[in-house]
Amino acid sequence: MEKKWKTKVNGKVIEHGQKGVWIGRPGSKKWFSYCARSLGIAKKFPSAREKDSPNYQSRRKWKCPIRSIEK
Repeated sequence: MEKKWKTKVNGKVIEHGQKGVWIGRPGSKKWFSYCARSLGIAKKFPSAREKDSPNYQSRRKWKCPIRSIEK
């Protein structure tokens, strides 16, 4: 499956993001939903918090807060 972005971290290329899906603006319903869902992934899987994980890189692209989301 081809991904939308490629990011190089510590000499490792990380592919992340689904093609055809647009990033929601901060504060929108889509943004809140994605950030909450990906935060749950980060809490469940410690490896998803590392800078070389696709989840971490996608959260940066979406400009999600690091710890929690407040509406």
